[in-house]
Amino acid sequence: MQSRPFELKKTFMQKIILTTTAAILGCIMILAGSPAVGADRHVHYDLEITLVPQEQKLEGRARVSLPEAEKKQRLHLSPQARVESVRLNGQKLEHSFSRGVLEVELPREAAGSWTLKIDYQAVFDDETPGPAMHTEDPTYGVAGAITREGTFLSGGSGWYPDPRQGPATWDLRVQAPAGYLAVTAGRLKEHTTGEDYSLSKWQVDVPLPSLTVSAGPYEVKTDDSGDVPVSTYFYPESQDLASDYLQAARSHLNFFQAILGPYPFEKFAVVENFFPTGYGFPSWTLLGSRVIRLPFILDTSLPHEIAHSWWGNGVRVDYSQGNWSEAVTTYVADYLLLERESEQEAQEYRERLVRGFSSLISEDNDFPLERFMRRDSRESQAIGYGKGAMVFHMLRSEVGEQEFWEGLRCMVREYMFESAGWSDFERVFSEVADKDLKPFFEQWVQRPGAPFISLEEVHVSGMPGRWTISGTIRQEDPVFDLRLPVHIETPARRLVHELHLDGREATFEFQARSRPSKFMVDPYSDVFRRLHPEEMPATVERVRGSSDLKAVAAQGLSKQELEAARMLLQTLNRQDVSVIKEDEAADKDLLGRDVLFLGMPEKDPAREVFEQAGKASMQKDRPFFEQESLDDPENALFTVVNPEGDPETVWAYLIFGSEEAARDAVRRIAHYGSDSYLFFRDGENRARGTWDQAGFPLQYQFDVPGNR
Repeated sequence: MQSRPFELKKTFMQKIILTTTAAILGCIMILAGSPAVGADRHVHYDLEITLVPQEQKLEGRARVSLPEAEKKQRLHLSPQARVESVRLNGQKLEHSFSRGVLEVELPREAAGSWTLKIDYQAVFDDETPGPAMHTEDPTYGVAGAITREGTFLSGGSGWYPDPRQGPATWDLRVQAPAGYLAVTAGRLKEHTTGEDYSLSKWQVDVPLPSLTVSAGPYEVKTDDSGDVPVSTYFYPESQDLASDYLQAARSHLNFFQAILGPYPFEKFAVVENFFPTGYGFPSWTLLGSRVIRLPFILDTSLPHEIAHSWWGNGVRVDYSQGNWSEAVTTYVADYLLLERESEQEAQEYRERLVRGFSSLISEDNDFPLERFMRRDSRESQAIGYGKGAMVFHMLRSEVGEQEFWEGLRCMVREYMFESAGWSDFERVFSEVADKDLKPFFEQWVQRPGAPFISLEEVHVSGMPGRWTISGTIRQEDPVFDLRLPVHIETPARRLVHELHLDGREATFEFQARSRPSKFMVDPYSDVFRRLHPEEMPATVERVRGSSDLKAVAAQGLSKQELEAARMLLQTLNRQDVSVIKEDEAADKDLLGRDVLFLGMPEKDPAREVFEQAGKASMQKDRPFFEQESLDDPENALFTVVNPEGDPETVWAYLIFGSEEAARDAVRRIAHYGSDSYLFFRDGENRARGTWDQAGFPLQYQFDVPGNR
C-alpha cells in the first residue's frame, strides 16, 4: 500500500490556527496524559490474566481496590465465569455468583479503603463474523472472543469483576502462549516472549470507564521520533503495511495536535484484529485484517479513530444528551482532511452527507441529534454522523473561523477526561463567540428534520449599471431559521450575499452593476437541508431508503442464483420487501414506483431502461458494462437509474454472471451508498461512480431565456 505525503499545508493551517494563547475565557488546561484530580479516589485494578486460546478461556486473579467499603458488595462478571475464591486481607469470604453478579458480604470490621482478591475463570466464545455475515451492528455482536487467531475482550464483556463505581486506573499483566502479545490502553511496561509463554504488562494512570484488551501473534514496530510513541501491532503477514501506518499515524497526530491541542494519552497504537472492526479506544485503534489493507483507510478510518482521542475518549460523552462525539469527529477528521486537500473535495463530501440524509431519512425514522447514541444502521449514521457533521460546519459559519477553532480547543481544555453534553458545546461556543447560540442548538440538535426550500418567481430587471434580482423563497413545515448563502454571477465578478429566512416565505431583492447571468442559493451545500428529487442522483441509498420498493426476479435464474441475489435485500436492510417473479410483474406494477431487478430482465420496459443506463448496454442480446460482459462468471454489476428521466423514481439492476459473483457483490454494495453504479470482478470493486444530478431547483440562469 502506497500512501501520499502527509504534510500539513501551511496556508490551511494559517487559516484555522489563528490564536496560540494557552487559555482564554477561563478554560482550564489539563496536562496531556496526567490523571485527573482526585485520582486516588478512583477504583484501582491489579489484574493478572492468563489466556488459554485453545480452550477459549482466561484464568484471572483480580485485586480490586475501592476507596470506601460497604458491607454488601456487588461486582459484575461474565455469566460464563466461575468464581473460585474471594479474599480480603488473606481471609476467604463467603460469596454468591449468579447471572453475572458476584455478591460479597464484608466482615463488620472492614472499613475505609479495601482490596478484594478474586480468583476466577471465564470462557469467551462469541462467534466472530465470516465473509458472508450481513448485519447493521458494527460490533457483529462480539463482546468477547478468545481464539488461536486472536483475542478481543471488550470493556463490557465481563472479563474482569466490575463494581461499576465509575472510572478506574489499572495495572494489567497478561500471560499467553509464546509470541501472543496483548495490547490495551495506557503505557507499556514490558513485552517478553520466550519459548513457552509471552508476557505483556500495561499501566493505565488516566482513569477510564472500562478497559478493552486485544491480543494475538503480533509483531510490534514503534516510531519514537515524536513526543508521543506510535506503534503497530500487526500479524506477521501484514508487516508490509506497518511503515505506511506509522508514517500516517504520526502525520495525523501532528495535524490534530496543531488544531486541537496536546494529545491526551501516553501512546498511540494501531492494532490488527482477526475480524473486521474499526474501533477507537483510549490511546489505540483496533482495525480488522481486511480493513487495514483497504487503500483508503490511511486517509479515512485511521484519522477518524485518532481524532476520537480528543472526542469521545478524551472529552467524554454525557449520553443523557446524546452522543455528539461522532459528529465532531467526522467533521474534524473525515471532512477537514478533505478540505485541507481541496475545496472541491470538501464540497462533494458535504453534498454526500446531505444526499444521504435526504435519501434515507423520512418522518417515520427521523429523530433529533440529542437522541443519537450509536450507529446501528445507515439511517442512524446519516443523522449522528452526517447531520451532526453538517451542524458543526454551520456552527463554524455562525460564529466565525477564529471563534470556531478556539471553541473546540476550549472544549478540550475544559472537559478533558470529563463528560460533556451538547449543552456544554452551546455554553462554550456562546462564550467564545459572545453570542447566544441557544436558538441554534435548539433548532439543529433538539429538533428532528431538515428544511425543504424552494425558489419561485425569480426575475432580473433593470438597465446597464443597475440590475435587480428579485423573487420569493419558501420552506415547508417544519420552519427553520436559516441564513442562506446567495451567489450571483455577473460578467465582472461573483457577488456573495446572505438571505435570511425565518418563516414560511420571504421576498428578496439583490442589486448588481453588471447584468446577472446566474442566481444560486446555497450552491456549495453549506446548509443542511432536504433535497429536491432532481438534486439527488439515482444511488444505492435511494434504493435503500425507498418507501415504495418492489423486487423482481428475472426469468431463468437458478434457485441458488436467486438466493444469492435476494441477500441484497438483507444487506440493504430491506427485508420488508418481497420478491415477485418477472412473469408476474405487469407494467402497472412497475411504472411510477421504485424497482429492484435481480438478474437481467427479459421483458420491456425493464430491458429498455437498462439499455439507457450510462456505461451499460446490450450487445447481441447480452448485457455489458462498457466492454465487460456481464455473462462472465467473474463479473457483476449494480446500477441505479431514473426510468425515463423521472427524478422521483429509481430502478436498480443487479446483473451477474454466476452465483459466486452475485454473493461477492451483495456483500459489498451497501458500503457504497452514494454511488450510482458499481462493477465487480473477482469479488473486488473495479469501477464506481455517481450520475450527475438532473436539475438545480435553487439556481436560475438568466442568459438563456426560459432556462434555469
